[in-house]
Amino acid sequence: MATGARRDGSGLPALRRRHSQFKLFAQNQDWRACTNLRYFPDLRRRRQRWTCGTLAAKEALVNQPPTKSPESAQTRVELLATEAKKHSGTGNEAAALECYKQAASLMLGAPWLQHRTAELARKLKQLEVAAVHYRRAAAAFTAAGFPKRALSPLRNAWQLNLSSLPEHSGLFIAVTLELAHAQRELGFGPEAALSITNANQALRASGRLERVPAAAEAGAPESGISAAGQPATRNLFARAEAAGVRR
Repeated sequence: MATGARRDGSGLPALRRRHSQFKLFAQNQDWRACTNLRYFPDLRRRRQRWTCGTLAAKEALVNQPPTKSPESAQTRVELLATEAKKHSGTGNEAAALECYKQAASLMLGAPWLQHRTAELARKLKQLEVAAVHYRRAAAAFTAAGFPKRALSPLRNAWQLNLSSLPEHSGLFIAVTLELAHAQRELGFGPEAALSITNANQALRASGRLERVPAAAEAGAPESGISAAGQPATRNLFARAEAAGVRR
């Protein structure tokens, strides 16, 4: 009888079998599928949104390349100009001059950069360095279409090379020819002749035998810079001002 089976425990084996089968089913069931968020993409995204510190960074903000290549001459000049300003602010003008010299060598056609380098070198009594950068500034001004601005740096270079006589007479003659040529191109013929006369008098007084050729004998002088491979000279004005090197 059913009641007797329950009373004498005859139903227990079946109950144990069912319980054992339930336990076996529970052990064999893969409950990880219910907790693995791969099966619930919406829940996974919501959980990541709610969990603090788990949001993925935006690739557009992290992996975006810089707008300027660190290898470009313009970027290098700007960095050197910034370093030069820092050195000048601390009173280390010698280090500032080194930065300006490196920047000027990267942009030979930047007239204001060349002129500032020359001015600082003259202040620090590095007269040969100053004369070189004055000539480069004059040539850059002329190439940029501002020949009248080339006169002042050429006169400064002439004065510096005059003080170096009787040594470096060749450089003195070259600067005199550049100055006289620039004056003639601007229509200042008498001033050009006077520059040559004064140069010859200085050469004679220093004991040198060389003489500056007259205007008719002298051809176009060589430029103080070589602009081969340099950026467009007119664009260098804006670049030099952006780098903070314009006076």
